[in-house]
Amino acid sequence: MKDMGKILMVVAIVATMGFSLVIKGGGPYQKLIGNERIANGNPIPYLGGSRSPGDKIGTTWYDYQANGSFGQRIDVDDKGQAHINWMAQDSAANKRFCGWNARYTDGTYFGETPGSPSWSGYVQLDITRDANADTQRTVIAYHYDAGQGYFSWIDIDGGNLWGTWPNDPKTPSATDQIWPYIAVANNGNIVMVSAKYGGADQHLWLTTDAGNSWTEKMAVDSCGTVSQFVRASQNSGSNKVVYIWTQYIEIVDSNNDQINNDVYYVLSTDGGVTWGNPVNLTHYKPFSQVSDTATWAYCDVNGVFDRNDHLHIVWGAYQAHIDNDTLHVFDRAKIFHWDEVSNTISVVNSPSTYYNQPEGWWLDEFDRAGGWRTAADQPQLIVDPNSDTLFCLWHGQDDTTDYSDTVGKPANFNGELYASYSTDNGLTWAKYVNLTNTRTPGGAAGACDDEDYATVCPLLVNDSIFITYVEDKDAGACVGGPESERTENPVRCWVIDKHTFMGIAEHSQADRPVNTSLTLYPNPVSGCATISYNIAHSGNIVLNLYDVTGRQVRTIDQGYRNTGTYSVNLSTRNLANGTYFVLLQAPEKKVSRTVVVTH
Repeated sequence: MKDMGKILMVVAIVATMGFSLVIKGGGPYQKLIGNERIANGNPIPYLGGSRSPGDKIGTTWYDYQANGSFGQRIDVDDKGQAHINWMAQDSAANKRFCGWNARYTDGTYFGETPGSPSWSGYVQLDITRDANADTQRTVIAYHYDAGQGYFSWIDIDGGNLWGTWPNDPKTPSATDQIWPYIAVANNGNIVMVSAKYGGADQHLWLTTDAGNSWTEKMAVDSCGTVSQFVRASQNSGSNKVVYIWTQYIEIVDSNNDQINNDVYYVLSTDGGVTWGNPVNLTHYKPFSQVSDTATWAYCDVNGVFDRNDHLHIVWGAYQAHIDNDTLHVFDRAKIFHWDEVSNTISVVNSPSTYYNQPEGWWLDEFDRAGGWRTAADQPQLIVDPNSDTLFCLWHGQDDTTDYSDTVGKPANFNGELYASYSTDNGLTWAKYVNLTNTRTPGGAAGACDDEDYATVCPLLVNDSIFITYVEDKDAGACVGGPESERTENPVRCWVIDKHTFMGIAEHSQADRPVNTSLTLYPNPVSGCATISYNIAHSGNIVLNLYDVTGRQVRTIDQGYRNTGTYSVNLSTRNLANGTYFVLLQAPEKKVSRTVVVTH
């Protein structure tokens, strides 16, 4: 496995491609190695408050959360409780550590709690899959230098939401192993993938005894990006685990081994004990075959097993294209999906409504090599355990005017969270919905609304998607360079009902409602009526039904809504004959309509 797919060719670009290679944006990404500090001093506080949704569960002055695939930092146990972690940073002491919190089923929280020693970071999370929900526990992972070099560690809570950290952390004891990603199989085995400090190889580890002993199962080289991701099936009786990564196809030099990648995966059906043969999903073009355009994967891979235990994988990719002897690699982005049943690659995201890009690529106006990010990246898959519906959430920017203040630093887009869904196991996808819609063009440090580094629980829980993310108050990553200012950034947990965006499509600018309005048909109604409402300004809405005395009869619809037109059904079969009122409470106004029920 160590030599699998390795290509040591240095491409003679001038001879094979006929032009001198210049990468737009000034060169390759800086290779972070996991021990970067950020400047001391007080962070910039909020300027103008926040519009980002969800509950604030913690804070970090280190907005950067992952050096590649975002992985998993939230999961929900069988009691319906959310276990959450993030890479936190204490401003005064300049310490970096794992922040941990938990959400109870009533919507209250355990409280922000340190979960690892300092100087640790790049944290991940999963939950033990015990049959007894009361004994399911958080498993956290991070890398930490205890004075003998960096090691990858796991730690398991002492009980269900006890928050007893540290609780006897364990490590494979392999030096210079960082950026651990973990998955807990149904049989209790824990699979970890770590990366070599300063190298281009990844290592797959297995423990069958909660970390007391470890076995290295394989190593994969030619990994210029920190793209490793592992996930275990959550279907009862299954012990499947998948390891997904990207590998470079060929390199121009050691600085450019991050931009020319294929997507690979390898599968275990026994909780990580044995593994099949690696599979290359993409077979993209190498550098030497690019004459006009090519699609290449970057580092953001993610996967799930659906309710039938079939594998689905999503990844972010960009279109490399040549313009005036310049190779552009980060200004056109897409989200792709593959499933093992159809063995078909489909496009998840539709083109933005803010610009015309016929091929469906999302555009980054500044083409920011060095920025680590594209305009549509870091997809996360969610499975509906009761149907063939899949959800995909990603971070991006569909509006090329929505960049942070550029004074003294490069432009960085104020990203938002987007979602789409598929009802046919990923073969086709609905038009995307902007879930957060917090545009702050020209926002200064402290005033940006950039929802970033989002990860999700891979299963719907009571028809809800559980999300955690960093509300970055100055777009860009404040680490290793001048991309952004140091700001005080909330960490949020957001629980969003799937019906918030199912069946809802983005509207073009011309189609967006000018006024908030409400209609109902038929009226009078003797069985079922259709209520249509327009939302002129995005935000939270509530649609209630009242009787003539003003008593609330029921809530018909509620949640966050983007600007657009929506329809819901109102059943009157259980209502007495008479007059009722439908009241829409929208962000900027209230609208009501009278409805007469007759049987």
